[in-house]
Amino acid sequence: MKNYFLNATIQALPFENESHPYPHQECLSCSNFIKDPICPKCIFRGFRQWLQIIPKEEETIKEKVNYFLERNKHLEKCSVTCISCNKNSTHTCPYCFTDFLYKVTKEAGAGVRHLTQFLFLFNFDFEHKGYSHDLEAYGGY
Repeated sequence: MKNYFLNATIQALPFENESHPYPHQECLSCSNFIKDPICPKCIFRGFRQWLQIIPKEEETIKEKVNYFLERNKHLEKCSVTCISCNKNSTHTCPYCFTDFLYKVTKEAGAGVRHLTQFLFLFNFDFEHKGYSHDLEAYGGY
């Protein structure tokens, strides 16, 4: 009787050496590789739902973000496929786009409670080098 399970496991290569289903694309804002290809439109879709809790600032923020999206529409030709909508529209990493959203929300006059909630929900600062410091200063985790 043959042993069919002989040498069934093999050592996996490190993650950096694996071939990725998405081509490497640099973020047009920070020049880092886009590791989490979620396009600005998909992030903005969720952001719009959250934005309803601050109706005073909602229109001002929407105008600025829509202007950003319209001005960068031509960049979709050199983008990575979004893992959410499956369109070729990821030209900016989620961190840079949410940093932009955070700054626009802060400039519009949102209070500390709303900024803390935004940073908790839309935190793509995985390396804790940017706006996550504000979350800690506001009393978030």
